[in-house]
Amino acid sequence: MMGFDLAALLGALGLGSAFALVGVVLAGWMCWRIADKAGLPGWTGLGAILLTLTGIGSLVSLILLWVFAFMRWPRDGAPAVAGFAPSSGGGAPVVPPTPALPPPSKALADRRGWKLTGNGVALAFDDAQSAYLLTGQGSGAPGELVVADSSVGRPHARLLTAGGRLGLEDLGAPGGTFVDGARLLPAHGPRDITAVRALKLGNVVLALSRS
Repeated sequence: MMGFDLAALLGALGLGSAFALVGVVLAGWMCWRIADKAGLPGWTGLGAILLTLTGIGSLVSLILLWVFAFMRWPRDGAPAVAGFAPSSGGGAPVVPPTPALPPPSKALADRRGWKLTGNGVALAFDDAQSAYLLTGQGSGAPGELVVADSSVGRPHARLLTAGGRLGLEDLGAPGGTFVDGARLLPAHGPRDITAVRALKLGNVVLALSRS
């Protein structure tokens, strides 16, 4: 059975044609809104408006259009996909602002070990101990690094480790301690040798490197 024409119904109620026109326009707008909220293409909404203008929009359909036009659709609360927020009204997707990057973490200390090599000597050590003793003859005590040569004192020098850095302290042995060719004396105290390339204990030259 055909639905009542909206204009005829409104005329029977004593309302003017202008009010009927407003009702038809509202019905068409709500059809368009339903098509948009359902994610349908634009021609679907246009078709709904044309159907409304042909007289299909009865009072019951007008009420249903009003309900459906303002109800909450699932896609209204859909989460953003691939970095885009849901759009309303078919406009361009809204790009969320780029979050600020966290501040860079503090540089980690170099945890590599150390090597002293040369003249048949190969010594390796790390930060497991805070101090090592360079000596010409070992006594079996922990932390001794033996450089078996008569020119090396017993003990000769002390190596200090802290936070990936290396220090050296001369203990006054007669053969002397040299850092990259420069003499190191007990009065100088510990010297940072992290970037040093070669040590000389008495007559023994040792290359310093990271392992």
